[in-house]
Amino acid sequence: MIKLKGIGHVNLRVADQEISKRFYRDILGFVIAEEDPDHGGVFMTLGENFHTLDIGQHPAPSAAQRPRRDQIGLAHIAFQVGSYQALRDAYAHLVDNGVSVLRATNHVNQRSFYFADPDGNTLEIYYEMPHALELFAGGRADEDEALPVSGKGEPLPAWLLEDWPGSEMQARIERLSMRSEEGARS
Repeated sequence: MIKLKGIGHVNLRVADQEISKRFYRDILGFVIAEEDPDHGGVFMTLGENFHTLDIGQHPAPSAAQRPRRDQIGLAHIAFQVGSYQALRDAYAHLVDNGVSVLRATNHVNQRSFYFADPDGNTLEIYYEMPHALELFAGGRADEDEALPVSGKGEPLPAWLLEDWPGSEMQARIERLSMRSEEGARS
């Protein structure tokens, strides 16, 4: 069996490399590790490895088909944040910078929202509960719930302002955290 360590990077062919570079750098916070047009384009990182996202100029963008929800292939790229506050801040930052939030979802173990890059690729930012794999070992029962979204100049949706997860789930997370700490000390 192959033992993969993780997903190394995503390579996107884009209509306008400069526009995409600015979007991923200035809006989403990627850092440019290298620009090499002869070997793929712009290599961007979130700081944990040399590159997380590569963007390269499509040779004939006016003739290329744009991403569609009904196509086979990539549906979206998801980026995880480390806290519910970071999810709230990311949402507000995107909206303040004129990026439209397309939809938001409560996935039971995580909450997320979706938006598009300049080429129409759907992107997701999500926060997942700590210990989600243990908390939902039998699955999430596919109880996804659509959440309301807001736009520029509107207040943040109420779901982003509440304490999440609720107190009962927080207690379960605390118990799992204590067990993990005890196991690490043993």
